[in-house]
Amino acid sequence: MTGYAGQKETAVLAERFEDRLRREFPLPVIEAAKKLASDYEPPEECMSKAHVRITAGGVAAALWILGEKLQSGLNVDLRSIPIRQETVEVCEILDLDPYSLRSDGAWLIAVADAEQALLLCRIRNIPAAKIGETTGGDARVLACGDVTRYLERA
Repeated sequence: MTGYAGQKETAVLAERFEDRLRREFPLPVIEAAKKLASDYEPPEECMSKAHVRITAGGVAAALWILGEKLQSGLNVDLRSIPIRQETVEVCEILDLDPYSLRSDGAWLIAVADAEQALLLCRIRNIPAAKIGETTGGDARVLACGDVTRYLERA
Protein backbone atom coordinates (compact mmCIF):
# COMPACT_ATOMS: atom_id res chain seq x y z
CA MET A 1 0.00 0.00 0.00
CA THR A 2 1.22 3.48 -0.80
CA GLY A 3 -0.07 6.51 1.09
CA TYR A 4 -2.20 6.42 4.22
CA ALA A 5 -5.61 5.05 5.14
CA GLY A 6 -8.23 7.78 5.15
CA GLN A 7 -5.82 10.49 4.04
CA LYS A 8 -8.19 12.36 1.70
CA GLU A 9 -11.28 12.25 3.87
CA THR A 10 -9.32 13.16 7.00
CA ALA A 11 -8.34 16.43 5.31
CA VAL A 12 -11.97 17.11 4.34
CA LEU A 13 -13.30 16.25 7.81
CA ALA A 14 -10.68 18.39 9.57
CA GLU A 15 -11.77 21.37 7.47
CA ARG A 16 -15.48 20.70 7.84
CA PHE A 17 -15.47 19.99 11.60
CA GLU A 18 -12.63 22.28 12.64
CA ASP A 19 -14.66 24.00 15.38
CA ARG A 20 -15.65 20.68 16.95
CA LEU A 21 -12.12 19.28 16.70
CA ARG A 22 -10.61 22.43 18.26
CA ARG A 23 -12.39 21.53 21.50
CA GLU A 24 -10.32 18.33 21.64
CA PHE A 25 -7.03 19.05 19.84
CA PRO A 26 -4.49 21.83 19.52
CA LEU A 27 -4.53 23.76 16.25
CA PRO A 28 -1.28 22.17 14.90
CA VAL A 29 -2.94 18.71 14.96
CA ILE A 30 -5.92 20.02 13.02
CA GLU A 31 -3.71 21.87 10.54
CA ALA A 32 -1.67 18.70 9.97
CA ALA A 33 -4.89 16.76 9.35
CA LYS A 34 -5.97 19.30 6.73
CA LYS A 35 -2.77 18.64 4.76
CA LEU A 36 -3.23 14.87 4.41
CA ALA A 37 -4.67 14.96 0.89
CA SER A 38 -1.34 14.19 -0.79
CA ASP A 39 -1.07 11.99 -3.85
CA TYR A 40 1.36 9.10 -3.51
CA GLU A 41 1.60 7.84 -7.08
CA PRO A 42 3.44 4.51 -7.01
CA PRO A 43 6.61 4.11 -9.07
CA GLU A 44 5.78 2.87 -12.58
CA GLU A 45 8.00 -0.18 -12.01
CA CYS A 46 5.72 -1.25 -9.15
CA MET A 47 2.45 -1.05 -11.04
CA SER A 48 1.00 -4.41 -11.93
CA LYS A 49 -2.27 -5.31 -13.57
CA ALA A 50 -3.62 -5.77 -10.05
CA HIS A 51 -3.71 -2.31 -8.52
CA VAL A 52 -6.50 -0.25 -7.02
CA ARG A 53 -6.67 3.43 -6.16
CA ILE A 54 -8.21 3.72 -2.70
CA THR A 55 -11.26 5.95 -3.09
CA ALA A 56 -14.88 5.61 -1.87
CA GLY A 57 -15.21 2.92 0.77
CA GLY A 58 -11.57 3.31 1.76
CA VAL A 59 -9.03 0.57 2.30
CA ALA A 60 -11.74 -1.99 3.12
CA ALA A 61 -13.50 -1.53 -0.23
CA ALA A 62 -10.21 -1.40 -2.16
CA LEU A 63 -9.10 -4.69 -0.58
CA TRP A 64 -12.32 -6.33 -1.75
CA ILE A 65 -11.85 -4.96 -5.27
CA LEU A 66 -8.22 -6.11 -5.33
CA GLY A 67 -9.26 -9.61 -4.27
CA GLU A 68 -11.82 -9.66 -7.10
CA LYS A 69 -9.20 -8.55 -9.63
CA LEU A 70 -6.82 -11.24 -8.43
CA GLN A 71 -9.58 -13.84 -8.04
CA SER A 72 -7.90 -14.65 -4.76
CA GLY A 73 -8.27 -14.53 -1.04
CA LEU A 74 -6.35 -12.02 1.06
CA ASN A 75 -4.75 -12.14 4.46
CA VAL A 76 -4.15 -8.58 5.69
CA ASP A 77 -2.57 -7.43 8.96
CA LEU A 78 -4.61 -4.41 10.04
CA ARG A 79 -1.65 -3.14 12.11
CA SER A 80 0.47 -2.92 8.94
CA ILE A 81 -1.87 -0.54 7.12
CA PRO A 82 -0.24 2.91 7.11
CA ILE A 83 -2.39 5.42 8.96
CA ARG A 84 -1.54 8.83 10.34
CA GLN A 85 -2.24 9.66 13.97
CA GLU A 86 -4.26 12.66 12.84
CA THR A 87 -6.66 10.29 11.07
CA VAL A 88 -7.00 8.13 14.17
CA GLU A 89 -7.76 11.18 16.32
CA VAL A 90 -10.31 12.70 13.91
CA CYS A 91 -12.07 9.33 13.53
CA GLU A 92 -12.21 8.83 17.27
CA ILE A 93 -13.89 12.19 17.84
CA LEU A 94 -16.30 11.78 14.91
CA ASP A 95 -16.93 8.07 15.60
CA LEU A 96 -15.80 6.89 12.14
CA ASP A 97 -13.94 3.83 10.85
CA PRO A 98 -10.62 5.09 9.41
CA TYR A 99 -10.36 2.06 7.12
CA SER A 100 -13.59 3.04 5.37
CA LEU A 101 -12.61 6.66 4.68
CA ARG A 102 -11.72 7.93 1.21
CA SER A 103 -8.00 7.70 0.66
CA ASP A 104 -7.61 9.26 -2.81
CA GLY A 105 -3.90 9.38 -3.56
CA ALA A 106 -3.26 6.05 -1.83
CA TRP A 107 -2.97 2.73 -3.72
CA LEU A 108 -3.09 -1.00 -3.16
CA ILE A 109 -0.77 -2.92 -5.47
CA ALA A 110 -0.21 -6.65 -5.75
CA VAL A 111 3.47 -7.27 -6.47
CA ALA A 112 5.61 -10.40 -6.69
CA ASP A 113 8.53 -8.81 -4.82
CA ALA A 114 7.30 -6.63 -1.96
CA GLU A 115 10.79 -5.77 -0.70
CA GLN A 116 11.86 -4.44 -4.11
CA ALA A 117 8.65 -2.40 -4.44
CA LEU A 118 9.13 -0.94 -0.94
CA LEU A 119 12.72 -0.02 -1.78
CA LEU A 120 11.62 1.78 -4.96
CA CYS A 121 9.01 3.70 -2.96
CA ARG A 122 11.51 4.61 -0.23
CA ILE A 123 13.95 5.97 -2.81
CA ARG A 124 11.17 8.28 -4.09
CA ASN A 125 10.00 9.28 -0.58
CA ILE A 126 6.66 7.56 -1.07
CA PRO A 127 5.21 6.12 2.13
CA ALA A 128 4.52 2.41 1.55
CA ALA A 129 4.08 -0.81 3.49
CA LYS A 130 3.49 -4.48 2.88
CA ILE A 131 0.09 -5.06 4.44
CA GLY A 132 -0.68 -8.63 3.52
CA GLU A 133 -0.57 -11.53 1.10
CA THR A 134 -2.80 -13.32 -1.35
CA THR A 135 -4.15 -16.72 -0.36
CA GLY A 136 -5.91 -19.61 -2.00
CA GLY A 137 -9.68 -19.57 -1.87
CA ASP A 138 -11.70 -16.39 -1.70
CA ALA A 139 -11.71 -15.43 2.01
CA ARG A 140 -10.56 -11.87 2.61
CA VAL A 141 -9.29 -11.79 6.17
CA LEU A 142 -8.30 -8.78 8.27
CA ALA A 143 -6.23 -9.79 11.28
CA CYS A 144 -5.27 -7.65 14.24
CA GLY A 145 -3.31 -9.71 16.72
CA ASP A 146 -5.48 -12.63 17.81
CA VAL A 147 -8.65 -11.07 16.41
CA THR A 148 -9.68 -11.77 12.83
CA ARG A 149 -12.63 -10.60 10.80
CA TYR A 150 -13.72 -11.17 7.23
CA LEU A 151 -14.19 -8.41 4.73
CA GLU A 152 -17.64 -8.16 3.23
CA ARG A 153 -18.46 -7.15 -0.30
CA ALA A 154 -17.91 -3.42 -0.71
